[in-house]
Amino acid sequence: MTTRPVLLAGAPESLLQQLRGALPNAVLKPCKAGLSAEQFRAAGAAAAVVALEPDPETGFRTVRDLALAGVPAIVVGSQKDADLILRAMREGAKEFVLVGDGPGLVRALRALLRGGEGRTAGAVHAVFPSKGGVGATTLAANLAGLLQARGERTCLVDLNLNMGDVLAFLDLPGGFSISDVIANIGRLDRSLLDTTLLRHRSGIHVLAQSHRVEDADRVDPGALSALIGFLREHYGAVVLDGLRSFDDLSVAALDASDNVLLVATQEVPAVRDARRCVQLFQRLGHDRKLALVVNRYQKQLEIDVQVMADTVGEPVRATVANDYPAVIRCVNKGLLLAEEAPKAQVTRDCDAIATLLLGTEPEQQPAAKRSFFQRILPLRASHATE
Repeated sequence: MTTRPVLLAGAPESLLQQLRGALPNAVLKPCKAGLSAEQFRAAGAAAAVVALEPDPETGFRTVRDLALAGVPAIVVGSQKDADLILRAMREGAKEFVLVGDGPGLVRALRALLRGGEGRTAGAVHAVFPSKGGVGATTLAANLAGLLQARGERTCLVDLNLNMGDVLAFLDLPGGFSISDVIANIGRLDRSLLDTTLLRHRSGIHVLAQSHRVEDADRVDPGALSALIGFLREHYGAVVLDGLRSFDDLSVAALDASDNVLLVATQEVPAVRDARRCVQLFQRLGHDRKLALVVNRYQKQLEIDVQVMADTVGEPVRATVANDYPAVIRCVNKGLLLAEEAPKAQVTRDCDAIATLLLGTEPEQQPAAKRSFFQRILPLRASHATE
């Protein structure tokens, strides 16, 4: 552990004694809150702990000056209020810990002093519709929920910055937006990210532009690539929805993805557009991570799996049963299929895709009895993070 001091700005004596017991090798140096950035820089500190009480404004100013001095700060507050946490983040805090959470503070401080080593990057799965109305958002949301249920920390990102549907599908209010994360990407850590991002009852975190469409112009391809890379560091699975074309933002998202699920239905326009998409994916060099998924599948239709494969030029890697009643109930209630219809075929089909994305087998299915469909899907497995 570094021998550079850890500043305790405005922290009570009890906190100092607690940290001394837990971090005997750390150099802990109490100081007054409200010092200037130059004073903090002169101290040569490795990190700082800032108490918000009894004067939050002084605490926030201290965090801002520490950030200007290049000293990472942990804020200690009496309540886990979203507004306080967001304010602390905007001023430059790296972590927010509740008063009395000694173990949490020690973990956060150790992580800062180690520099955050040892984190495993997650996998990015893009859901790309061949045309509008093929059910890509339904598939993306339910895949995210199923990946979360399998133990993956999962973030669902709606990249339709102007007219995204994810928040409506999951019955979530607008909140911390894509442009907010991009603007503060250097200040966010896992704890702040978890607290500020919207969270569905299934456990998935959700990131969208919400009502802040006026800020959509701030999201350029470079910023989006950085955002996806940042989310990889904090989630075992990142599911991208809202891709509707081959514009610069969509191409940046595809470039950053490990797997691309091309979603089509058994109708001539969708099949025709899927073929055009495959040709463009080939030109972009993304055909190797492509998997064709037939949504709302009905076995009796004339355009069957083989016709689709022959026409599109890609094998059909998965089918998802047509079950409009179950899907519309979920959408109207803000629920996922696993909650509303856990035994339905449509839910089992989505779960099979989640299994393949993870590169694992269902527990009840012996490896020796893997289906042909499971053997041929060459999708990159994601890595679970804590």
